[in-house]
Amino acid sequence: MLVVLIGFVIPRNLGPSSHEWSWLVLYSAMVQIYAIVLLPMVAGILASLCCRGEHLGSGWKQLLALPVSRTVVYLSKFFYTLLFLALVQGLVLVAVLVDGFLFLHLTAPIPWQMLIKGFIAGWIATIPLAALQLWVSTWWKSFGAPFALNIILTIPALAISNSSSYAPIYPWAQPMLAMRPTKNGLLDVTPETMITITIAGITFIIGGWLHFIKRDV
Repeated sequence: MLVVLIGFVIPRNLGPSSHEWSWLVLYSAMVQIYAIVLLPMVAGILASLCCRGEHLGSGWKQLLALPVSRTVVYLSKFFYTLLFLALVQGLVLVAVLVDGFLFLHLTAPIPWQMLIKGFIAGWIATIPLAALQLWVSTWWKSFGAPFALNIILTIPALAISNSSSYAPIYPWAQPMLAMRPTKNGLLDVTPETMITITIAGITFIIGGWLHFIKRDV
């Protein structure tokens, strides 16, 4: 709903409603705030919620007493975190279409390729953040602590995202870089961005998994 509101209050200088460029401007305006602020925070919230029940009433001991390996437990929670993130991405895609059709009355053909590739790329770029947040959420009992950490790391991305030197290597700037279209409508994903996503994702996933299977609960 917040993303729908962002699309509703953006400036209306989208150009002719029948021109495909109008969809590009709408998409860029809506994902600008969403990808750099809301999406990383949502990743942290979802990861915390996936562990919230186990932190209450000795839930971890009850869960890990079952004949299921810790690896399966951890990867299952990671899978559901990514699944709900994909659902959020799908809902925001619907929000873009709602704003374009109902509020701005765009008549241009929908650039499906750009939109779908943008939201898939944004989801992939958020995987390292979700992995780190799940690691922290399985470690800290407080729901607010992982969320506060996520905010602390997200705020610098507002400034770093404008830096050509640091943005490609800062994980919290990657969702915005992955979802940002270029002038020709293609995704602006550099090799540095892909390397950062890959290295950060592997590091946080393996680090969180090793910590979970070895720590006492």
